[in-house]
Amino acid sequence: MDKILTDFGIQPVYLAAQVVNFVILLLILKKFLYKPILTVLENRKQTVSENIAKAKQIQTTLESTEQQSAEAIKEASKQAKSILDKASNRANKIIADAHEKAQTDIELMIENGKQNISVEREMMKNEMREELAGLVIMGLQTVAGKTFEQQDHDKIVEQAVNNLKEKI
Repeated sequence: MDKILTDFGIQPVYLAAQVVNFVILLLILKKFLYKPILTVLENRKQTVSENIAKAKQIQTTLESTEQQSAEAIKEASKQAKSILDKASNRANKIIADAHEKAQTDIELMIENGKQNISVEREMMKNEMREELAGLVIMGLQTVAGKTFEQQDHDKIVEQAVNNLKEKI
């Protein structure tokens, strides 16, 4: 083995010193470098796991909020439809009431017109009777050549009116 060591140019004292130096370096690195790096890595791992948990919680909250939002939108849609239906029904009722009132007003105007026509017809009949009676009296006075008394006048008018009523 000494021959192999000398062939490769390895001296046992230097090899032992290098092994000791390497062990000392490992102990120093373990104490001052390896532990802080592991601590940083562990902290980072813990931070990542906390962030993942927070992300899951945020995702759950987001899904819950989206579900509540969808339900609120559905409820608002139902309320809007209900309001529109009520408004449509009210509008139809108002239109129907307006048509009914217009129909009633038209019928009332027609009835008033008929009554006015009837009243005017009666007034015209009375005027025609009076005029006709006057003309009959004047004709009789002219034919008979005498003036009639009020009694005779009323009697002749009444007979003329009765004759006209029978003809009409």
